[in-house]
Amino acid sequence: MMKLTAFGLLLLVFTQASAEPPSWRSSNIQFLHGNQYELGPKTRESITLEHASSWRYGESYFFSNIFNRRDVGTEFYAEFYPRLTWKSVTKQDLPVAMLDDISIVAGINTGNLPRNDPFTAYLLGLGVKFKAPAMDYLKLDVMTFKSENVKTTGIQVSPIWGMKFNLGKHLFLFKGFLDWQSAKATGQKATLLTQPQLLLDIGHYWQHDNQLYAGIEYSYWYNKLGLDGVIERVPQAMILIPF
Repeated sequence: MMKLTAFGLLLLVFTQASAEPPSWRSSNIQFLHGNQYELGPKTRESITLEHASSWRYGESYFFSNIFNRRDVGTEFYAEFYPRLTWKSVTKQDLPVAMLDDISIVAGINTGNLPRNDPFTAYLLGLGVKFKAPAMDYLKLDVMTFKSENVKTTGIQVSPIWGMKFNLGKHLFLFKGFLDWQSAKATGQKATLLTQPQLLLDIGHYWQHDNQLYAGIEYSYWYNKLGLDGVIERVPQAMILIPF
């Protein structure tokens, strides 16, 4: 049932997206290099494509990662999350002081994890967007999580944030997420993954704001892939180019 509901919401997004242009969109490509990975070669390069946009009844978010692995070749991973939002559906503000919006969110995660079976998981749950004047966005999603490789259905809790701020003449972007998954979601141990990014707007020095960022992403993964005691700490050099 969860797979059918998630697939229905995905289909609705594609139908509506083709019928009406988005009122806003944001896309970027990221280049990263890190050398403290677990479970395979320590050093890896990756390219991330990230996109978010509106549609008639809500929003959608997508990203894909391509990792250059020196042992087994290329690793691919992607996630897609469409959501139905209160404000888009009702055309009214939410009557709750601290909340800007609420949503029904579905998701699909898929990849080709080398030396393992292809991975696909389905998610379905609720999301809230908080009123946070100092931030561009602050969201929290709570979703059921069902992997095709795991018999049980678990929970994923995901705070998501993004903000720009100035330090003197320097303009920064700070964004990221945290995913906590229960043991029933992984089929092994509960896991926590967070990837905050702190980036300096390089183009700002030549009056071209929001065109080129450089900085660092710190990836922390506790019980990576649900494996007990596997803790990954990876600081990565990063370039981000919006388009």
